[in-house]
Amino acid sequence: MAKKLIISIDKNGFVNAEVSGVRGGKCLDYISLLEDILEGNVVSREYTHEYHQQETEVKMEQNLQAKLK
Repeated sequence: MAKKLIISIDKNGFVNAEVSGVRGGKCLDYISLLEDILEGNVVSREYTHEYHQQETEVKMEQNLQAKLK
């Protein structure tokens, strides 16, 4: 899946951003970069299913590695 940062600006000048194609907390790096560029701060945040996918996969990976030893 392609990584995307979807940005929209409403009529009042508020910026909305959505990251897709990035699993886990790495998506927050994109938002942090956008905050730096715009010299602004996140007002509210919603996490997508992709945000939670990384955590599950890492735990599964760790469990598999423990069983292989």
